[in-house]
Amino acid sequence: MLIRRLLLTVFAVLTYSCAEAGKAFPKYAVEIATDSVTLQAGTLKMAGDFLLEHPMMASTNIISDIELPHSLVTQTADFYLLLFLCLMLGLIRYTDTRYFVNLWMAFWNPTLSNRQLKDQLQSSGLPNLLMNVFFTFAGGAYIYYIVRFFTPHNSGVIPPSLLMIMLVSGTAVIYLAKYAAVRFSGWAFRVEGITEHYLFNVFLINKILGVLLIPFIIVLAFADREWAQQAVYISFAAAGILLLNRYIRSWKVFGSFFQYSKFHFFMYLCASELLPLAVLMKLLVKG
Repeated sequence: MLIRRLLLTVFAVLTYSCAEAGKAFPKYAVEIATDSVTLQAGTLKMAGDFLLEHPMMASTNIISDIELPHSLVTQTADFYLLLFLCLMLGLIRYTDTRYFVNLWMAFWNPTLSNRQLKDQLQSSGLPNLLMNVFFTFAGGAYIYYIVRFFTPHNSGVIPPSLLMIMLVSGTAVIYLAKYAAVRFSGWAFRVEGITEHYLFNVFLINKILGVLLIPFIIVLAFADREWAQQAVYISFAAAGILLLNRYIRSWKVFGSFFQYSKFHFFMYLCASELLPLAVLMKLLVKG
């Protein structure tokens, strides 16, 4: 009897549920819609009411902000250029380990460099030639990043790769012309010994400068503008000290030759050292 009553109760509940399934009845103050359109409209109304009643949305303060577009600049070419410079320097170091030791000793001992180490460095033909080539690449890359730092918004009409080739070639042409002019002057005025010592000091400082510029080139290529600005100032100071050292060495070499006219020595420095680089930088900035 008890089981029969229980079954009748379950049957009655199921029958009532099926009968009322198609009717809308309230539940938690939300009406259940029988069609999708009414259901979607009710959902949107609930979402709108929720946003309007939210405390963060009730604020009357208006915040306006302009988001500047961020342009992605690829630096793959910069990476491969710096990788090439580092690999080239490592290859030269691997080719002749003693060459760099003699190079630094000649730089820190000017008197000794004109005697014992001069012949040792010049006898190392391949490392000496590769270091001169390395200086042209490092100098051209440094000038390129300096120009890009001071003119960041000037795209110009010259592609960056072509501009880099022009800078490297221009640096090489300047020093090849300088080498030929000094050699010819030494032969014409019969002062081959003086000009030979002078060229040795010039290219010695160039090699040291090429190695010194590598960290600054890396910073200028990949660092933020704040860090790059500090690197520019420090690199200018370091390069200026090395060039001043080169002029002091040049005066020691040409001291007897220009002992009666320091003005001629100053004019020579302006014509052979400063003028070619100034013309190159002027053409780059104008172009």
